[in-house]
Amino acid sequence: MLSSIRKFSKSIIGKIVIGLIAVAFVVGFGMSGSFTGKQNIVAKIDDKKITSQEFVTYLQKVNITTDDIEKIGKSNLIQKILMNYISEKIISMESKKRGFQLSDRSLFNKLKYDKKFQKDGKFSEIKYEKFMISNALTKPFYENLVRETEIKDQLLNFYSGGIKLPLFMVNDLYKKENQSKKINYINLTKIYEKNEISESAIKNYYEKNKNSFEETYKKFKYLRLSPEILIAGKVLNEEFFKKIDSIENAILDGKSFDDITLEYKEKIKSTDFVNSKRAKKDGKIFESIDHNSFKEIFKIEEKNTPKFINHNNNYYLVEILDSKNEFLTLKNKKLKDSINLQLKVIDQIEKIGKLINDISDKKFVANDMIELAKKNNLTVNTLTIKNINDTSKFSLKLLKRIYQFGSGSIFVLPGNKENYLVTIVNEKNPKIDPNSDNYKKYMKKANAQYIAEIYKSYDRYINENYKIDIKSSVLKRIENSL
Repeated sequence: MLSSIRKFSKSIIGKIVIGLIAVAFVVGFGMSGSFTGKQNIVAKIDDKKITSQEFVTYLQKVNITTDDIEKIGKSNLIQKILMNYISEKIISMESKKRGFQLSDRSLFNKLKYDKKFQKDGKFSEIKYEKFMISNALTKPFYENLVRETEIKDQLLNFYSGGIKLPLFMVNDLYKKENQSKKINYINLTKIYEKNEISESAIKNYYEKNKNSFEETYKKFKYLRLSPEILIAGKVLNEEFFKKIDSIENAILDGKSFDDITLEYKEKIKSTDFVNSKRAKKDGKIFESIDHNSFKEIFKIEEKNTPKFINHNNNYYLVEILDSKNEFLTLKNKKLKDSINLQLKVIDQIEKIGKLINDISDKKFVANDMIELAKKNNLTVNTLTIKNINDTSKFSLKLLKRIYQFGSGSIFVLPGNKENYLVTIVNEKNPKIDPNSDNYKKYMKKANAQYIAEIYKSYDRYINENYKIDIKSSVLKRIENSL
């Protein structure tokens, strides 16, 4: 929370407009008097109440666009804005506790040296006036905003400013990211995927999960409503869409599929029974209709009734002729192969789980990896990883896990498709020149990480010392007014 507040507090509203949400709020509630008593409270911080009018005033300071509403969604956007305002209020309360303030003289100097109000290097009263007019602001409002923002910065700097980390902390970060590691590893997946699953295991799994193997099949007839068929052309023009409208109207009028398609009956096609994956009983895939349109067709439940389907300018008239549910049997090769694969995955998870426990209990050590490889006719691979960003073999996600372990460690490295058993043979620590640009880079990085930890600690303090109560019913009414 604190880091996001810091970023927000530094962006002194370059462009202040009445946001769409604020307008809707005022129109929907502010003028109607529908908010009375407790209904007027949006949130509480301890015993301090935030009224709807106060929240509207805050909304008027936020530059909200229609893109914001579309991307984030009304409900999420309102909640984010309210949470930001609550954060601002807490920072203000904390600032007063600590005695932070900005004198009138300091405020004047802040404005005086603001470049957007300067002309030829000097403060321009005219530019200051123009800024107020162009942004529909008053001087008292803007100056109070600057004062509040500066006080917030003082509080945040109180916790994080002026930090100069010792050399060893910068060195530790540099070593952590640039240390090279020599590892030995074997691919556990290659070992465990060889395990054969017995016929009895497959049959037992099928019997226990039989209800999961029920499949719905549907048979239907359809007419693709293309320009070539409807108007003997290739372009989606006005004439084409008149035909489409005519067909939709005919459906609404209760006409049958055959009546609607009478003049196109030679173009009508039908399917055998197919399932939701477009597979026929013989295993062949029905590909005559594009994937997305087929999904829409398969959702149709009503039989013997014409339905109009439109997906990405692919138009169809469809009628479901029959629908039935069948239990797949183990005679279905795809089902049997699927169960076999699932059982192999389960078997692999169980064996890797046992291996992890054995490593944890010191029952499996580095030398045992060599024996495991020999037993399964595998070579123990050796690799030197240059640094934490060396993705020549492993992804960044796996590298981060590898770098959590030190020399002599043995551990399982789980991947998306393959799992590995890894030992770290040795490590080499690089040295960083305190006078280099690289050192400056890592000083900033280490500093940022240290400050982030301070902010986390401060967040815990905020959560423990302030009780926040948000009135969801009021927020819902705001959302519904948009």
